[in-house]
Amino acid sequence: MSNKVSRIFYTMLAQDVEATATFYTDILDLKRHFDSDWFVILTPADGPVIELAILDANNPIVPEGMAARATGGILNFVVADVHIAHAAAQQVGANIISPPTAMPYGQERMLIEDPNGQMIDVSSPTVPMQE
Repeated sequence: MSNKVSRIFYTMLAQDVEATATFYTDILDLKRHFDSDWFVILTPADGPVIELAILDANNPIVPEGMAARATGGILNFVVADVHIAHAAAQQVGANIISPPTAMPYGQERMLIEDPNGQMIDVSSPTVPMQE
């Protein structure tokens, strides 16, 4: 029996769904695929369908104790030009942890923080990626 996966997406918890969604649409030019006051799904305008869902941390469907749980990790976005994202981040007053910086692994990387404290890596390849 096959149980084919039809969709994969990541849901982040947010104290302010609208501010978080606006952060990602302003800086990364993501589009709203679904929009409500407690849940938003963002997708790239073109290209592969990858979804970033944002859920109100205080929504009743979030298990008790999970909304305030500390987590670690970095959410990564690879874009055509990290400098465009950097200019957008500056324009909206995002907390820029590290401006675009050449990395030894063939990417230029910027680190920013979203409205919920999530660290975001926005990178552009500087050399073609090798398989």
